[in-house]
Amino acid sequence: MRQVGRNVGISLMLVLGLLLAGCGQEQKKENEQLKAQVASLQKENADLKAGAMSLKGDNEAMKKQLDEMKQHMEQMQMKGGKSGKPAKKK
Repeated sequence: MRQVGRNVGISLMLVLGLLLAGCGQEQKKENEQLKAQVASLQKENADLKAGAMSLKGDNEAMKKQLDEMKQHMEQMQMKGGKSGKPAKKK
């Protein structure tokens, strides 16, 4: 009788160990997938930050160009006439 109890106990531990080992494999697989996903998102984040910095630089360059054009237009208006209106075409 004691031998039967021992066999049942060993069997239960073996089944429990197999169940835990199976769960561990699934968790490892999911963990690896999540790590790959995090790496992908970090790369995408870095790319987006670089794109944003490029757009900021473009924006600053356009603002500077606009200011220069405004100054040039004001200079032309001062030379061409004080009214500020463009000349009429015939």
